[in-house]
Parts: sequence; C-alpha cells; structure tokens
Amino acid sequence: MAIIYIPLKDMVIDPAKKIDITSLPKEEAVSLIKNSFGFLSTTVDVSIEGEIAVIKFKEEKEEKIKEASKLYQKGVKEAERGEYSKAIKDFRKVLDVMPQHVDARRNMAMAYLESGDVEKAKEHLQECLQLDPNNSWTNLLLGNIYVRHERNLDAAEFFFQKCHEINPNDNIMLNNYAALLMEKGNLNKAKELFEKALTLDPSYPNTYYGLAVLLQALKEPEIALQTLEKLFSQPKSKDMRSAQVYKQAQKLYTELNKEIAENSFDHLMETILHRKRVIEEEGGFPIQVMEDNSLEYVSAVAQMAWKHHRGEHIVKYRKKMTSVTPHLIAHELEHIVLEQEARKAGRNRHFTTTPSTREHAVRSVSNHVTKLKEWGYSDDGITEMILRTTHGICNQLFNCPLEMFIEYRIFENLKELHPSQFISLCNLQEEALSILTNKEIRRLTPPAYIAQILRLTALMHSLQTISFKERLNIHSITEPQMCFKQANNYLTST
Repeated sequence: MAIIYIPLKDMVIDPAKKIDITSLPKEEAVSLIKNSFGFLSTTVDVSIEGEIAVIKFKEEKEEKIKEASKLYQKGVKEAERGEYSKAIKDFRKVLDVMPQHVDARRNMAMAYLESGDVEKAKEHLQECLQLDPNNSWTNLLLGNIYVRHERNLDAAEFFFQKCHEINPNDNIMLNNYAALLMEKGNLNKAKELFEKALTLDPSYPNTYYGLAVLLQALKEPEIALQTLEKLFSQPKSKDMRSAQVYKQAQKLYTELNKEIAENSFDHLMETILHRKRVIEEEGGFPIQVMEDNSLEYVSAVAQMAWKHHRGEHIVKYRKKMTSVTPHLIAHELEHIVLEQEARKAGRNRHFTTTPSTREHAVRSVSNHVTKLKEWGYSDDGITEMILRTTHGICNQLFNCPLEMFIEYRIFENLKELHPSQFISLCNLQEEALSILTNKEIRRLTPPAYIAQILRLTALMHSLQTISFKERLNIHSITEPQMCFKQANNYLTST
C-alpha cells in the first residue's frame, strides 16, 4: 500500500481557487480530497489524522517499480534530446506503475509544454502541486505557463513568490522571476535577481540573455554587449531547449552592436579622420573621402593616387547605414596603408588577366555555354555574362586574403570600431548569402564557378569569425566546412 502524507495547511485542491481545507467539516474535507486525488487510482482511501491528510492507494510490486525507475531515467534523456513524444510515452508508463512519482509527472508536463500542448501540461502540473504543494519546480513551471501562455502576470507572480519562499537560491527560479518583474516594469529588482542568479550559476544561458535585454532597456547597451560576450565565451549548453535562447542572444547581439555604432557615429568618424591624417603623414599623399551612391557592385573603394595619376588618394563609399559607414571608410584606408607598405618594401604588384586567360576561362565552361544557348540566350549575352562572372571571381580570389588581413588589423588596432565592423561584416555575409541562394543566379552560373563561389564564401565566413567567433547568426550554407563540402558535391554531380 502506497501512502502520501500532506499537511492540511499546504493542501492544494485547485491551484486556481483558494480552499481552506482546515475550515471544512472533516467528512466534507475527506470527500473533497478523495475526489481531487482520483488521478492516482480508481480506489483511493483518504483519512485525516490531526492536521495531516493521509492518502492511501494500491502499490505495484517491487519488480515493476524498479523497471519504472529505469524507464524514468530513459524518459529524462529523451526529453533532453528533444524527443518529447517518446519521453511522454515513457513517463506515462512510469505513472501507470507509480502514480505518485512527482518528478515523472512534472517532466511529462514539461514535455507536453515543449510539444505545444499547454493544457495537458497545466493539468499534470496541477496534479504535481496536489502531491507536493511545496515543490519549487512545479510552482515555477505553473508560473511560466501563466506568463507565456495566459498572460496572467499577477497569477504568475504568486507562483514565483512561492518559489522564492521555498528556495530563495534557485538560479532558474530567480531568472524567471526576474524576467517577470522586468515585464511588469520593476527593472531594478529584476536586475538584482538576474545578477544573483548568475552568481549562483554562471553557466545558465537564459540568465545572460535576460540580463542583456534588461540592460538594453536601462539604456546600457555596452554592458549588455559585455554580458552576451560572457555567454558566448562559455561552452554551449547541450540542452536542446536552450537553442532558441542562443538564437535570440545572437539576434540581440547584432541589435546592440548596431545601436552602439549608431549612437557613437560622430565619435567613430572622428577616430577615422584621425586615422586618415596619420596615413596621410606617413604616405605623403592627401586622402579625399567622399560619398558616392553610384557605386554598383561594391560598398566602398579606394582609388590610389599612383594608379589614377592624381596627387591624392580617393576613398568612395556608398551610403548604406549609419552604423556601417565608419567601417567601410576604415577598411578602404587600410587598403591604402597596405599598398603604401608594399611600395615601400618594393613588393607591390598588379593583379591582371589577359585575353588568353579570359579565353581559357570561357572554354573551361563550354558545356554550360551550350546549355545557355539551348535555353535561348544570345552569344553576346553569354560572353558578357561569363566574362563578368569570371572577372568577379578573379577579384574575389585576389581580394579575399587581403580582406581577412585588413579586418584582423582593424579588429586589433581600432577596437572602438568593433560594433560598426561587426554590423558591416554581417551585411556583407547577408549579401553573399542572398546571391548564393538565388535560384536563377545558380541556374545561369557555371557549376565550376558556383563551386568556387562556395569556397570563397567559406573564406569570407572565416573573415568574419576571425575576430567575432561564434557571435554571428550565420545560415548553415555559409559555414566553412559546409561550403567546401557543397562545392565538391556540386562539381561531382554536374
């Protein structure tokens, strides 16, 4: 016979209604308790001994209980892997043998919640609360449901406060309670709880994200950014349920960089102009920086004085966003620095193609040219497209190593520019991605060229991650290993 003892003062009949069992006649109290605990068994025996409710029901044999305990552990592991339907089946079998197993019932509720069945989750959590009214996890989960799914912030706060009374040093409870207080506008108290939660467990990703959101609301984007930096510097959580948190954190990281870059635009431009004056003094040529929105294929370009037979260098940039302009100019200034250093060392070289190399490029994709003719494209149109594509790939081949070197120098020497650099590189990656995923461009471009573009995209990803590592929210197609693999597959399958 299984027996459960619950103090009458803690008895929860219905979480939505406050019923004082101690104020009811004994017979009525017993009947109410018996009905509310019917989920345990079809035959439940209830008695009241002093201030304690005694609930008895039939217990299974020891062998079945041992099997159920093993099955519970299996269900927990499946839930951690995100296999919620399998976990639910296992937890059901556990509860068939051990209906009083609060952890199995609560984990099943969590699996239902992750699967989108909020009502089922809430039902099983209420049963958990009946079995163990002072369980902080159960109160926490019910509080979360009232916040996220029913938008009843007052009810949620009731459960979080109860959690806090039961276990004031539970970092997850503090994190969720802080998030609720933040939503209710009590930012200072929320910050206090977030910081305490991080002190208790500095590995929980949700707390870093929540604190960063709060700091952004408090107009402290730089500190918010540092908070996310700490999150990204830690080993990534293996819990599948944290995946969305990392995704949101990456998005927020981008927003914060953009906000900081925009807010500090004037200061960053002063930094860039100071850098320009230093380069002018070292190189002996004045530099003119001008906006030129006629630039078609690039966002910015540096025109060297000695190449254009001028007495000055010219840096042109296309106006895109306030947040990226300082980086665009800084990048082109570094091109000038590299050429000046190369000339001084006697190692400056021009990168060129010849009629014979261009002809070789066209001949290497002759099979694809035949296809384009079959699709109705003119010879002149095909030639222009192939030459233009070849020219673009050649430029990338030449520039990609230089770009990586320049970005590293900017990251190391112009730390104030990090936010602008980050946003600018994100935009560059998005532009490359939009081209790679354009079905029409992929159809018209020779497979060998697509493979080369994929390889270059892998290098461009390295350009970004050389400084910012895993802080970018990059589509899988742009990960280096994925790009090289796709390039090889593209060549062997066409």
